[in-house]
Amino acid sequence: MVEAAKPAFDAIAGGYDSSFSGTTAGHWLRESVWQRLRRYLRPGMEVLDLGCGTGEDALWLALNGCRVTAADNSPAMLAIATDKASNALAEGRVSTLALDLNGDEESGPQWHHRFDMILSNFGALNCVDDLAALGRKMQTWIAPGGVIALVFMGRFCAWESVYYLLHADITGLRRWRGMAQARIGGREFAIRYWSVGDVKRALGPSYRVAAVGGIGVLLPPSYLFRLVDRRPQLFASLARHERWVSRLWPLSRIADHVLVILMPRNDPSSGDQQ
Repeated sequence: MVEAAKPAFDAIAGGYDSSFSGTTAGHWLRESVWQRLRRYLRPGMEVLDLGCGTGEDALWLALNGCRVTAADNSPAMLAIATDKASNALAEGRVSTLALDLNGDEESGPQWHHRFDMILSNFGALNCVDDLAALGRKMQTWIAPGGVIALVFMGRFCAWESVYYLLHADITGLRRWRGMAQARIGGREFAIRYWSVGDVKRALGPSYRVAAVGGIGVLLPPSYLFRLVDRRPQLFASLARHERWVSRLWPLSRIADHVLVILMPRNDPSSGDQQ
C-alpha cells in the first residue's frame, strides 16, 4: 500500500461497513464473489486474505471451515477484523497480520506453510505499485495446486463512464489511463487500474486464467449506491440480470470490479478463459 494509503484507510475503517459492506448493494456484490468461490473451498484449507479490510471475507471463509490469515496494512481495519472473528465464534480460525503489499520482497513474511488459496477482494490490488513484484511473492506463498482469486477495479467501468459523461465531467476517463489520484479519508494518493492481462502476466506462465467475472456490471460503484438504494424494484431487476451478464465477455470486463481466478497451468479442472 502506498504510504499515504495507510492513514487513509485507518480514517475510514470505522465507517467502511456502513458505507459499503452493510448496504444492500454492497452485501449483494460481496456475496456474488463468495458464490463464485464456493466451488474452490474445502474444509481445513489455509487461506491468505490480502487487503482484508474489516474482515468480512475472512469471517465468511472461517465460517465455511477455512483457516484464514487476514492481512492488511491498516491497524484500524485489522482491529475491526479481529473483533468480528471473536464475536462471531470464528476465533482460532482467523489470525490477523500487518502486511504492506508494496513491501520489499526480502522483507516479506516467511510463512511456516503455504496457502491453498490466496484471495484479494475489492480493490486492495489497486493500491499496489508493482503488480509483477506482488505476483512473484504470491507464487512463493501459494501451495502447489492452490487457487488465486483476485478482485480489482479494472480499466473500464461502464457505469462510471456513462455517469460522468452525462455530467460532462472527464473524471469518467480516469481508468482508461491506468492510473489516477484517489482521495480517501482526507488523503490523496495514486491508485492503479489493472486489466485481466496485467494480472495474468504478473503471475507468469505457471498460472492460467480459469475464470473471469464482472462484479458490478449492472450495479453501480459504491459512491453511486444511492441511485439504487431507494429503488428496490430497480435494484432487484439489475441484480437479477447481473447474475448472468457478469459472466459474459466483454461485459465481464466493464464492471466496477473484475474477479479473476487463476489456477496452475498443469491443473486440468478448468479451461483458460481470456
